[in-house]
Amino acid sequence: MAASNDKTASLFVTKEKFLSAARETSLQDATAEALWQKLADASSQRIIAGATAPREDAANVNQWHWSEQDLLPWCKERLTALLVGVEASGVPDKGWVRVTGLESCTGEASVSNRKGKRIVAYELDVKLKWQGSVDYDDVEGTLILPYVSEDVSDGAYEVKWSAKEPNDGSHQMALRYLKKQLPQIQEKLKVFYSEINAK
Repeated sequence: MAASNDKTASLFVTKEKFLSAARETSLQDATAEALWQKLADASSQRIIAGATAPREDAANVNQWHWSEQDLLPWCKERLTALLVGVEASGVPDKGWVRVTGLESCTGEASVSNRKGKRIVAYELDVKLKWQGSVDYDDVEGTLILPYVSEDVSDGAYEVKWSAKEPNDGSHQMALRYLKKQLPQIQEKLKVFYSEINAK
C-alpha cells in the first residue's frame, strides 16, 4: 500500500547527485545526461544551483524555488524608446540639439521570485549620444547616467554631460540648451522606474 505522505511528487536535486544516482542504477552516462536535460527543459522555473524534477502538473508548489528573468535586453530597448529623441528647444538660427542614440547600457537587471515574493533589482550604467547644430556648427557629445538603480524612484539620477570639443563656444552653448531638458529626462526615468517595477 502506498504511503499517504508521498514526498516524491516534487524533488530538488543537483546535477551531481542526479548523475551519481544514475550510475548507481546502471544508467548509461549518455542516457543520464539526456534525461537530465529533458527534466531541466520541462521544469516550470529556472532554478538556481540545481533543477527541479517537475510534477506532472508542472506546478511550482508554494513558489518555493527561486526563479529569475533577465531584464537587461528590455532595459536597453525601453531606455532607447524613452530617452532617444529628447530635444532642446529655443536653439536659434534653425539650430537643433537632441539625444540621438543609446551607445551602451551595461550592468545587471532582473526580476526574481522566491516563495511568492517578487524582487526587481537593477544597476545600470547608461551612455547616450547627443548631436546637433549650433551657430551653423556641428556639435556632439555624450550624456552618461552612471547609476540607474532601483534605489532611485524620483528620477534624480546623477547625469554627466560632455562635449566632443569642450572649449568650443558652439559645443558649450549646445550643452546649455540640452541641460535645460534635465526635468524632461528625469520624468522619463520615473516612467522607466514605474514600468520596470511592474514587470
